[in-house]
Amino acid sequence: WTMTGGSGSASFSPGANSYNATVTVTDYGSKVFTWTVVNGPCTATSTVSVEFLEQPVANPGPGGNICGRETTLGAIPSSGSGTWSRVSGPGQISFSPGPNIPNPEVTASAYGTYILRWTETNGECSDREEITVSFLEQMSANAGNGGNECDRDFNLNAIPGTGTGTWSKITGPGNASYYPGAHDPNARVTVTQYGDYDFAWTEVNSTCTSVDIIKVVFHTPPSVTAGDDRVICRGNPTQLLAHGNGSFLWSPSQFLNNP
Repeated sequence: WTMTGGSGSASFSPGANSYNATVTVTDYGSKVFTWTVVNGPCTATSTVSVEFLEQPVANPGPGGNICGRETTLGAIPSSGSGTWSRVSGPGQISFSPGPNIPNPEVTASAYGTYILRWTETNGECSDREEITVSFLEQMSANAGNGGNECDRDFNLNAIPGTGTGTWSKITGPGNASYYPGAHDPNARVTVTQYGDYDFAWTEVNSTCTSVDIIKVVFHTPPSVTAGDDRVICRGNPTQLLAHGNGSFLWSPSQFLNNP
């Protein structure tokens, strides 16, 4: 045996004189091999062409959890041509600009878990590999209502969704603690200082995140003194003398010149 056409070199096992030798070449591509038979002064030859193709190794890249119904795939091409296809899932998959590129943008018609296949073909050689992609619906966090408090406690009132919710302080002059815990949508928050606070209710569903923020104002309770007790004769007036900050209102207002 001799290699008479093509690039690279060839080796024969167990040897070039074996009619059914195994040939190994150094380069992929088309090769021509010549079988020469010598019988005394007589010689005859015959040739055969062999196409050596590189075996593709399909690498579809990572799958994972996607927030929404669109993502970009990332196959790593090896040799030959590749094609994406849908193996299973609750809806249909579209590939843009098409399934024959390694990194198309895919859109699922319905949320859920899909198996996608990347197949590479090089002549008679092929390989395929699959990934799992879960398209998750984006939730919308609802932190409920804020408000005003005349102390340092406030009952939060988030409306829980499909994910795991957590309360956190965004702004405010003091620290905040939550009872029975920050994951309770109706937790009671206690702050260490009076003032204006913003609290965030964050919901996480795998890779999907949504945040809603409320404002709570913790007011310092007013300090008030109604004055000293006194005794007067029936029918006589007296001057009331209260002390404090803010606006005032006496009750009952009967017989007062200005409550």
